[in-house]
Amino acid sequence: MLDQFYKMPVAKKALILGVVMMLVGLVFWYAYYSPLTEELDSQKTQYTRARTELAEVEKRKKTYDEDLQRREDLKIASVKQREMLPVETEMPSFLNNLNTVADLTGLEILAVKPLEASPEKYYARIPVELTLRGNYLQFSKFFYQVGKLDRIINLENLNFTRPEITESGVQLNVVVLATTFRALESEAGGPKKNKGK
Repeated sequence: MLDQFYKMPVAKKALILGVVMMLVGLVFWYAYYSPLTEELDSQKTQYTRARTELAEVEKRKKTYDEDLQRREDLKIASVKQREMLPVETEMPSFLNNLNTVADLTGLEILAVKPLEASPEKYYARIPVELTLRGNYLQFSKFFYQVGKLDRIINLENLNFTRPEITESGVQLNVVVLATTFRALESEAGGPKKNKGK
């Protein structure tokens, strides 16, 4: 059979070799290359899907972290707001703050007269009339320090009376309205609660 092949013309040999090479190529294509190509395409698809899922997970994680940070910020803001505008009247704490500031600035508190609370739409005013004694500088320091307190306190309706000249300077009696505030809690679906003074 090889002898017959050797005796064939070159063109026929080339044709037979070409057919054999084509058959080998087709067998290689179907048996080896084609499955590898399909597997590679499948792996590429899985890789693309995995990258998309990873990007989505990272996006969700970022959103979650931002929400978590926002929640922490809101908690801190809520605590700070409760300090500035508590829900309870906390009259002893309010008076203690004023007394501490008066002591630090050298003022003497002669009288404390709590007045009736007046509710507004979202908060209630808690007024206290104070009678204080001291000099101008002490009053200036007192007003400044009260303004730096965490709790909101307004000082208004100042009435300077009975100036006296002493060895330490001019001493004044001042009647001032010190007003703090408290938030009105809303009950479930109901009106705002007013807890009084």
